[in-house]
Amino acid sequence: MTGSKPDVIVGAGVAGLTLADRLAASGGRVVVLERENSPGGLARSFRIDDFIFDIGPHRFHTSDSVVEEFVLEVLAGSYEVIPRASSVYLRGRYHSWPLSLSGLAKLPLGMLIGSVPDLLFRRRGGGESSFADHIVSRYGRNLFSFFFEGYTAKFTGLPSENLHVDWAAAGVDRAVIDKRVKADSLNALLRGMLFPSPVSTTFIYPSRGGIADFSYRLVRRVEAAGGTVRTASEADGLLLEGARMAGVRLSTGEEIEAQRVFWSAPITRLSPGSGLSFINTVLVCVALRKPARGDYQWCYFGEQDISFSRTSIPARFSASTVPAGAGSIIAEITCSNQDEAWRDPDSLVPRVLEDLERVGALRHADVLFARALRVPESYPLYTLDYRERLDSIDLPAGVIPIGRCGTFWYNNMDHSISQALARAGGRDIPREFWNTRGKDVRELPQSAH
Repeated sequence: MTGSKPDVIVGAGVAGLTLADRLAASGGRVVVLERENSPGGLARSFRIDDFIFDIGPHRFHTSDSVVEEFVLEVLAGSYEVIPRASSVYLRGRYHSWPLSLSGLAKLPLGMLIGSVPDLLFRRRGGGESSFADHIVSRYGRNLFSFFFEGYTAKFTGLPSENLHVDWAAAGVDRAVIDKRVKADSLNALLRGMLFPSPVSTTFIYPSRGGIADFSYRLVRRVEAAGGTVRTASEADGLLLEGARMAGVRLSTGEEIEAQRVFWSAPITRLSPGSGLSFINTVLVCVALRKPARGDYQWCYFGEQDISFSRTSIPARFSASTVPAGAGSIIAEITCSNQDEAWRDPDSLVPRVLEDLERVGALRHADVLFARALRVPESYPLYTLDYRERLDSIDLPAGVIPIGRCGTFWYNNMDHSISQALARAGGRDIPREFWNTRGKDVRELPQSAH
């Protein structure tokens, strides 16, 4: 790479650090700037006393052999391979997801009877413009009303009719995780229950330190290759020379000249007038004297009278996340900047503990402590006009967005890694869920470089 100025990467999440690792390994000058006090971005971990809490159920699973090879190289043998165990909570009972034939018998009779017409007279797809259209077309009106409608409104804060159809592909279709498992329609769910294929989904998870161990290992690799990773260093704008980017300005007033800027922080900080918005997450991290109840790694909760939308049990990913004999559970509450949950997250804790006990996840007497943590800008919000708003963003030459927040792409860690590896080679990858819809692949406006 030519030039004396470094490449500046804004954000030390999985995408930013993967890119930094590859650029530094090829001899480039790299500076990574991270707003938080620790690396990892949305895949960082919090250590409280002897307990480790991730931001939700992070794990590595990919069908991309290049990504898997990179993950295993970085973890250098310090990982566990764990089988998947996920659930959904419906009307007072836990059900494995994807649904099984035994799980079908546990569903409310009214829900089963109501889905019969949807199976017999399923509306054909086509002309879907909203999340509601897509789900009704795929799963039927009954299942939409029974679960998806309430859960989606609870998670996003918007009615399903106000969400773009891409939200379904980004969130619901990929919830199955393993592409060998078909559950993208009511018929597919039924076929999978009646004629199950022997598919065993496994994940890769670090042996120590929570999911953030992956990012810490990348930091060490970047620094060993001569790169710089700075935490507690917030980039709040760009330096410009005419229409071209010249560097990055930090919140402290410090200026760093750059050859290129790879931006993995929320794109709304570069384009606040775009009208795009993100969903925030409040984590309530609960430490327990005894192991958490439940045989799942994570579980979805759609009922409106339950304060959280998802829980996860860290010890189901690795026993190293809790002291011997103890347990923990994480409850996730999504919200906007205006919600009381975001303004005063500590006020949520008593209600969350009450609800966790009500759904059988813990006994209040076993609670050692419960802490509320705020995670801003966790999910891009796909409103009906989000594509047009995304297309309206005009970035200066020399600025290349990457990662979930930088490209406004509701993706998984494997997608961010794949995108970063491609970017290191001067390429990009398409948003796979747009491709599967047979639509034109659209990306955030790219700068020449």
